[in-house]
Amino acid sequence: MAPRVSDARELARQVLRRVRRDQAYSNLALAAALERAPALGAADRGLATELVYGVLRHQGRLDAALGALTRQPVERLDAEVHDVLRLAAYQLLLLDRVPDYAAVDAAVRTVKALRGPRQAGFVNAVLRRLAAGRDEAPAPPADPCERLALTASLPVALARQLVAELGLEVAERLALSSLDRAPLVLRVNDRRASLGAVQAALEAEGAAVFPGRWSPLALSIGRLSAPFATASYLGGLWTAQDEAAQLVGLAVEACPGERVLDACAGLGGKALQLAQQMTRADGSGAEGLLGCDVSERKLELLREHALRLGLRCATRRADLTREEAWRTTAPFDRVLVDAPCSGLGVLRRHPGLKWRWRAEAVDELVALQRALLRQAALLLRPGGLLVYAVCTVSAAEGPQQRRWVDETLGSLEPAPMTAGPLARVADGAELRLWPHEHGTDGFYIARWRRGEGVG
Repeated sequence: MAPRVSDARELARQVLRRVRRDQAYSNLALAAALERAPALGAADRGLATELVYGVLRHQGRLDAALGALTRQPVERLDAEVHDVLRLAAYQLLLLDRVPDYAAVDAAVRTVKALRGPRQAGFVNAVLRRLAAGRDEAPAPPADPCERLALTASLPVALARQLVAELGLEVAERLALSSLDRAPLVLRVNDRRASLGAVQAALEAEGAAVFPGRWSPLALSIGRLSAPFATASYLGGLWTAQDEAAQLVGLAVEACPGERVLDACAGLGGKALQLAQQMTRADGSGAEGLLGCDVSERKLELLREHALRLGLRCATRRADLTREEAWRTTAPFDRVLVDAPCSGLGVLRRHPGLKWRWRAEAVDELVALQRALLRQAALLLRPGGLLVYAVCTVSAAEGPQQRRWVDETLGSLEPAPMTAGPLARVADGAELRLWPHEHGTDGFYIARWRRGEGVG
């Protein structure tokens, strides 16, 4: 059932239900819901977006506040009622722009329609008690990991993992930074316009524009309500990409005329950055670029973005771990493995990921990443460059993977990042980026070169 187009809260509830029930990604579910609600005004679209991301960012804190007022644990509540309670609790505790009566009345009406008057009465009682006692802060947990889980709204198991890996102080800084709203950062398409020209175009469209800190083609923008409807975006002058992801593309150092593989291309952000690097003034140079992914839908979107940007990137649906799919492939000069990962570096943008985190899932991802790296090494020509990247802060998916490569894949030698923007933040052949330290998404990047004598 499509959400009512006139109601921001109902749209947000529908999105949160999809995230909970279908394990949908919040950004994709929200975008689809907003597209189905063209009559929703700008203010209500903004409210719906705020509610979805606010609830997911602060879900742990909201559940703790609600759990103090319910006789049963919140995880045993009716799931539909729980969604509504979280939405209302966020408005009561953390969103000043919504009057208490509006948040409570909307929640009660919604639950009455969904579950009847008895549950509606329960919701009314809980929310009115929550509003009345919101200034009464309970004593924080004595256990530091449990305290961190509450203040930064994390699963307790994830809080313990971060503290074990990083220490309490760094884990706190990282976790609290995940509650921030991530800025909209873009990469200028310098095949179409200069950085200065794109900045001028954005400012003419009403944006506040700030220079990037790490990437020479990055701009950070604000005060622009519908950036993806602007002429500058539709005209292919820029694409959204965090500076950390831009540094991944810079680490590849792709050159015109080379054979370059983006093995896990996804929607194509980094593949098309490589296309920019490889494209000469006459439009040639990127003929040897190949973007691969297991998802044909993602590759379709990659091709759409390539058309908008005026860039060339061949695509192929393929699984890098299936050796038979690559037997007839000529070796590549450069291979990028931007591997599937736990996503703990992008919680500002995708807060729902923290509620899916499981230690067992990380073990599965580590195994997949190693399979990808092992096959990628075989696809390199002697002297070719392999770049590995993950948008996470997990040690198992980052530094420990580098050590595994160094100890296991004898054909690869570390390739230090000693030139350009990378040299400012890299530690030899690896680079770690932190939201609380660098202002970017959290990323791990490592590079190796295949030995010249290896056949």
